[in-house]
Amino acid sequence: MIGSVGIKPGVEFKVIAPGGFVILAAIAAAAKKLGCNLTITSACDGTHSGPEDPHFRGEAYDVRTHDVPDKYQLLSTIHENLDPEHFFAFLEDPGGENEHIHAQVKKGTVYPPPQVMTA
Repeated sequence: MIGSVGIKPGVEFKVIAPGGFVILAAIAAAAKKLGCNLTITSACDGTHSGPEDPHFRGEAYDVRTHDVPDKYQLLSTIHENLDPEHFFAFLEDPGGENEHIHAQVKKGTVYPPPQVMTA
């Protein structure tokens, strides 16, 4: 089906945090809008920057770009669906063998933001 999101074999979704659902929705919306099939290449699995990496909390996902017609348009379209105050996405390893779009909840940010109680 054109405009869908697939998952690379072996990718594990052990946990999906609230921010992770927002990121996955942004990826799905981008696939639909651009009419291209996307592949998530990393979720809670793989080797990342350490035990506190947002991938392991279900707050970061990687999307393959090698088979996407315009990776910068894809990145821009994902950004359209993410609140820049709480999320960011960028092209990791551009032009390299491991090139992909990485999207995550911003470091030091809590999503959803805590509600402020008023008396």
